[in-house]
Amino acid sequence: MAGSAEGIGEAYSKTLAAADFNLILVDHNRPGLEKLAKSLQNEYQIDIKLLKLDLKSGDSSYRCMEIIRETNCRLLIYVAAYSRVESFFRLPQHDLDLFLDINCRTPLHLIHAFSGYLANSGTKGGILLVSSLAGLIGPRYVAVYAATKSFLIRLAESLYFEMKEVNIDVMACAVGTVMTPTYLKSNPDFTRMKPPMTRANQVAERSLNALGKTYLYIPGAFNRLIYFVLQRLMPRSQAKKMVDSAMTKMYGH
Repeated sequence: MAGSAEGIGEAYSKTLAAADFNLILVDHNRPGLEKLAKSLQNEYQIDIKLLKLDLKSGDSSYRCMEIIRETNCRLLIYVAAYSRVESFFRLPQHDLDLFLDINCRTPLHLIHAFSGYLANSGTKGGILLVSSLAGLIGPRYVAVYAATKSFLIRLAESLYFEMKEVNIDVMACAVGTVMTPTYLKSNPDFTRMKPPMTRANQVAERSLNALGKTYLYIPGAFNRLIYFVLQRLMPRSQAKKMVDSAMTKMYGH
């Protein structure tokens, strides 16, 4: 579980622990990892391994694969992401590199290594990538984030049938607005616009149930309805204006 210390990653950890899965928890937040592990071990009889790791580092996938091989792990969930709400031209180059390293390069290397490990050993497994609705229709102020999340969706779509041939299920989960610490740090203004909220535990439980059935899952019935209308019933230009308008209301300040 890459990015497991809080928010959606924490919800996946709790959901899997309740289903008696042993866990590998990966995050740069060591205190958060230890607190979560202690809580889970007090409640469930499972084995938990912790890996404090900055996922922007070049050896991230290698270090993850070391512990994956040691434990015969069969399910990879990549939740970690770098996000920042800001006008594109105001982003420093350092931030651009963080988007690419954490949201694209590390998961790509890890998916490549993990799928090869499973295929070569003849082991059935799964890969679940946490993406975003921003990857379906890119709004203003999150251009690079949206582009990297779209990358994960297209990657899952391309690998869905290819990996089926070696008994590996691949899926992207396009998450809408979830009240997590990371989201609150973006300082949204709800006085003019408040998007529909999905609970983190719902994201975890329902996306895990969908793994193997589709390459893309959108948690929340209202989110699915909105994006069906935006993508299927409205011209792309009009849908883009609506999404842009919502972001302007929340982040125009």
